[in-house]
Amino acid sequence: MKDKHHKTIDYQYITRELDLHSEVSNYAFEVTADSPLMPRIMDRSVMVSDTVILWLCHSGSVVASINGTSHTIGANQLLVVLAGSHCRFSLLSSDFSASVFMSFISHSSQVDSIVTTFPRVQQMPVVTLLPQEENTLTALHHYVELSSQNHRSPSRIDIDNNILALLRSELIDIFLRRNLAVREATPDEQMVKQFNMMLTSSSIEHRDVEYYAEYYGLTPKRFAAKVKRITGTTPSDLIASAVIRNAKRLLLSTELSSAEISEKLNFSTPSFFCRYFKRYAGMAPQAWRGMSTTF
Repeated sequence: MKDKHHKTIDYQYITRELDLHSEVSNYAFEVTADSPLMPRIMDRSVMVSDTVILWLCHSGSVVASINGTSHTIGANQLLVVLAGSHCRFSLLSSDFSASVFMSFISHSSQVDSIVTTFPRVQQMPVVTLLPQEENTLTALHHYVELSSQNHRSPSRIDIDNNILALLRSELIDIFLRRNLAVREATPDEQMVKQFNMMLTSSSIEHRDVEYYAEYYGLTPKRFAAKVKRITGTTPSDLIASAVIRNAKRLLLSTELSSAEISEKLNFSTPSFFCRYFKRYAGMAPQAWRGMSTTF
């Protein structure tokens, strides 16, 4: 039976719930068992759509189910939750404490490439850290925590990109020490990564696979085969996911009506938008908005 609490959340939703500035791409903060954040996420099934989240556990334990596989996270362990992961937290101990990193993947290809750089992360999302690794990540956490407070800095984008590059390099070192596969993305993987990033804005104007296939100089059939081989899904479904993400962002962050959102997302009619949204989100736009405000 489908979990009634199942929900897709994105970076804008998370930053709004935590009262953070969404223009900053990276955040670091501390959580404990009695932090206000924990009751919001415990025993709820969520899919994180566009955010990479790292949990560095200092004490206590929690059980994290990532894409259907349960992992017990304890002291000196790191949990990597990739964008697109389904997760559920349960069995939180009273002495739990952790440092949390949160990065918006659409701002930089470095963090987006974690998916292809670490092909085994989805199978092995928990790593027991060596003392020097924990010290390095803790120091980086403190820097990100302080840096994010200067959210109006004119060099904010450069700071965020440098943080992402540094974090990615540290993760590469951690995985290399464990002889886990670390490799550069293939040309096809780079293409699919770029395609996914394009969809954030391009899917508003272009929802046809032919447009993207032509952009990459491929036939629609060949383009679809490459995308399916790498992602396990079709370009049409990825396009639809991007459209629905944009729609959900507008539903959560604005008071626009379904008709106004339909126009913003370039749908021919509001009724077509509502049918499209219901097909991929499982309910009408306004019903989803009402459910989300009670999460």
